[in-house]
Amino acid sequence: MKVAAQEYELKTGEKILIREGKVTDSEALLQTVREYVLTSRYLIVAPEELESTVADEAKWIRELRQNPNSLLLLALHNGNVIGNLDLTGSEEEYEDQSGLITMGLLQEYQNKGLGSILLRAAVAWARQNHKLQVLCLQVERANKSAVRLYQKAGFRVEGKQPDIAPEDQVDYSESIIMTLNL
Repeated sequence: MKVAAQEYELKTGEKILIREGKVTDSEALLQTVREYVLTSRYLIVAPEELESTVADEAKWIRELRQNPNSLLLLALHNGNVIGNLDLTGSEEEYEDQSGLITMGLLQEYQNKGLGSILLRAAVAWARQNHKLQVLCLQVERANKSAVRLYQKAGFRVEGKQPDIAPEDQVDYSESIIMTLNL
C-alpha cells in the first residue's frame, strides 16, 4: 500500500473516502470514467479510449500498483467511485523523473473541493517519493476552475499545445502544460 485510506469532508458536508485503486475496482472505475468523459466540456478523449474493457482497466490498475513511481487514487461517496486521479511515473531507474497527472470527477462532485483533496494527496505522496522531481499535467485553458485549482497547488504554466480535437468534440481554446517542481 502506498497511501492509507482516509475520510474527508467536502464543502457540502458530504463525507468521502480517498484510497488507492485496486484491481477489483476496475468495473466501477471504468463506468465512472465513461460518465465523466461523456459529460465533460473539456476532456479530449479518442473514441477508442472509451472502448476499454474491464480487463483492460484491470491490467492498467495492476501496472500502476506495481510501479513504485505511480499512484491511482479513487474518491468514493457511499461506496461509489465518484472520481479518480492517476499519477504515472517512469519505471526505469535512469529515465525521466517526472510524473504525469490526470484527474476526472463526476459532474455533480465538481466545485465541492474534491479535486483539491485528490491533488493534495497525490502531491504529498509524490514529495515523499524521492525519484519524482516534477509533476506535469495538461488542462484546457477554458477550464478556468481546473486551472485555478492547479495554480493554487503550486503548478505553473510551462507552455501550450495547439487545438487537437474537432470543435464539436470539446469546448476549449487550447491546452496548457503545467508543472510542479517537487
